[in-house]
Amino acid sequence: MALDYSADLLDIMRQDPLKLALTPSAVREFRIAKSFSDNKAPVTSLDYDLSGKHCITTSTDESLRVYDSMRGVREQVLYSKKYGCNLAQFTSQPGYVTYASTKINDTIRYLSFETNQYVRYFVGHSGLVTSLQRTPGSSGLMSAAMDGTVCLWDLEVVNPTSMVKVGGKDGGVAAAYDPSGMVVAVSVGSTEVRLYDVREITRAPFLSWSIANTLVPEGPLVAGIKFVPPLGDFLILAMTDGTSRIWSSHTGEHVATLANTVSAHSGKDNASAAIAKMSDAHLGHNLTVTPDGKTVLAGRHNGSVAYWDISHIAEAMSSGSAGHQDIAPGGTLNGRHNGPVSVCAFNPLVMECITASTSMALWSL
Repeated sequence: MALDYSADLLDIMRQDPLKLALTPSAVREFRIAKSFSDNKAPVTSLDYDLSGKHCITTSTDESLRVYDSMRGVREQVLYSKKYGCNLAQFTSQPGYVTYASTKINDTIRYLSFETNQYVRYFVGHSGLVTSLQRTPGSSGLMSAAMDGTVCLWDLEVVNPTSMVKVGGKDGGVAAAYDPSGMVVAVSVGSTEVRLYDVREITRAPFLSWSIANTLVPEGPLVAGIKFVPPLGDFLILAMTDGTSRIWSSHTGEHVATLANTVSAHSGKDNASAAIAKMSDAHLGHNLTVTPDGKTVLAGRHNGSVAYWDISHIAEAMSSGSAGHQDIAPGGTLNGRHNGPVSVCAFNPLVMECITASTSMALWSL
């Protein structure tokens, strides 16, 4: 039976989801409000702009597509045929995006999608870019790549303002900002997590811990890493075997594993195999967290979307009764996708989630 939400309550939820806990019951009632089938190749990344109104996708057909997610319409299609495209990110300036190249070179491109003209090329990486994120609260940018480096960028300068060599290129490198934009978390070679103060990123990390003892030899790699909103008290590591591991960002304690079922790429852990494994796991883009930090959603290889309630983890930590938990999905959503769900993204400002394979589904209550 569907939940009976009043019009006023729905309006509050859509305007500010942080005013209402997104309980598993609410997530269970998500329905597809709009479907898009204009992509003929897998979607590889999705980002919302700061208004929450627009989103942009990249695809293996080397297209960038801009949608008005509020109205449910596609607005623009651009192509980057020569250099490929992935990890598109809106900048703080409306009408502009950055994205990573996927062939020929490892340059990050700064594009006006309204005029289809490049503003600048950011040169600094010598390996495939695996993470790209705009700096929260400013006009900067952060990237990580398979050359074993993490870079901070000023959009007005072609070279990185800071670069730290973290190593781990044979096992993959992924990085993410915390919600404040003051901390960068880096997974290094799928054996270690390091936290850096962005003001002193070239110095040693202020906190690091080993994750190797939680993985079996020749086992899964870290495909992507992200902080749990709204405060960033926890980190989620999206693994290449489809599981997700949750860690305390304050203590480095491994607090939970979210079970999932996907196929993993096989092969030795050299650089090319690491790229293949991370790519097969969609660089962690098939996982998202609701803005209140209480529910995780992740796409599966069978086209469905699973969700987990993680609200009790913070409660257990604050009460001092925390310990490692294996958490099974609370349920699944059928997105009618005809292939692996490669992208799952929750709008940070309104009650809306988007999932994608080759097709794209916009979910709402």
